[in-house]
Amino acid sequence: MSLLTILIISFLSGSLIKFTDDISDKSIIANPFISIPFGLAYGLLMGYLMMIDTSASYLFGGIVLGCLITGKINNTGHYFGLSGILIINFLYVDTLSPLVLLIGAIAAFDELKDIINISGPLKFIFDYRMTLKIGIFVLVILNFLELNALIILLVFDLAYILTDSLTSRFFK
Repeated sequence: MSLLTILIISFLSGSLIKFTDDISDKSIIANPFISIPFGLAYGLLMGYLMMIDTSASYLFGGIVLGCLITGKINNTGHYFGLSGILIINFLYVDTLSPLVLLIGAIAAFDELKDIINISGPLKFIFDYRMTLKIGIFVLVILNFLELNALIILLVFDLAYILTDSLTSRFFK
């Protein structure tokens, strides 16, 4: 599959994750079940990415693990997102690499700002998930991951940030 297609799916996944999150966290919509189709869609897309691209599999597997550890998967939409990922992985993925555990630890560290109060110069690092970006960059330099893992992460995060700026205007 072409890198462009992988990046488009990564962008959609990042956007759908943020939208699912905002429906549950910021929305005045009374029924949180509206987030279910968006969660399931991002889960199936992420699961598909994990199936077709090894670097995406390590990256998203680690991110999901980190989010589970820190309690970020905490609403109905995200439960369905996780279900979509698991359905694809149980059906089509043969093995799980220990590299996923390392990326999961880095991703969990990246989510600490939601667990403890971080201020000062470190706030920037945690606000923009720099730990994960730096960690993935180091893994690329050490040749544990391909460069497309870093590109996928940057596109995924770009979609997340853009969706946040859009939904912040509509969901108060």
